[in-house]
Amino acid sequence: MDTTILVIGATGNIGKELTKLLTDKGYKVRVTIRPTSQTEELKALGVELIHADLLVPSSLKEAMKGIEKVFFATPFVPNMVELSSHIIQAAKEAGVKHLVKISGAGAELEAITMAKWHRTIEKEIEQSGIAYTFLRPNSFMQNIVNFSSHTIRDHGAFYAPIGDGEIAMVDARDVANVANHVLTEEGHENKAYYLSGPEAISYHEIANILSDVTGKSIKYVDVPAESARQSMLDAGMPAETVDALVELYHINKIGYTAEVSNTVEEIIGQKATSFETFAKDYQEAFIG
Repeated sequence: MDTTILVIGATGNIGKELTKLLTDKGYKVRVTIRPTSQTEELKALGVELIHADLLVPSSLKEAMKGIEKVFFATPFVPNMVELSSHIIQAAKEAGVKHLVKISGAGAELEAITMAKWHRTIEKEIEQSGIAYTFLRPNSFMQNIVNFSSHTIRDHGAFYAPIGDGEIAMVDARDVANVANHVLTEEGHENKAYYLSGPEAISYHEIANILSDVTGKSIKYVDVPAESARQSMLDAGMPAETVDALVELYHINKIGYTAEVSNTVEEIIGQKATSFETFAKDYQEAFIG
């Protein structure tokens, strides 16, 4: 296929899976990388690699030459809005026709810092004149692997200040599949999609599922929000990021992230992945 799609964030959970899906479909894919990027898997897919720095707009404009469609997922950092703005401005200058942004559930409400950051970016895209699609996923199931698999392996437990709150967590692979359809089909322009898993579950239920799948006892330990905050600060996370995450934990705890959507199934034509299926697929991460 003649169309080349640019993927910004191709080494992340969503971007990596999206790149695989697009190349499997026969699309030409260009991905931005940094000097520190792990590129072995991307090279194996035969994609075009181009160095670009989100802090350097000129490098992004170069990456977008000849590109009509851009997918981007920016890191969750205090200057996320600035980095995204550089992408949008470069896309305008390069004549990009369609931007697909990974946003966040509830961005339209702007109730917490994370949502405000995402919505600020969305508004700039809306005002850019470029067709857009906003993907607003709930929390990713992969976060359990990324942030808690080491304590599950070492201590048989994971920790968070969420209490009994239920979350309609979504598999990042499903989000990538939605992005794949959005980028390669007509009719998704200027729309926003809330994406969730098939059910809302608590961390206690997650612990039970992980115990069943791994065959070892795994517990969820509820911790005070301030303890979680201090732990993240001690790990070197920026204070602004920590504050935003503590806000997210709070709305998780009081049930504001329990809404279930059928959008994944409606777009990709198959049911969203359950946490049990996810746990089976990733069980090695929890066993060690």
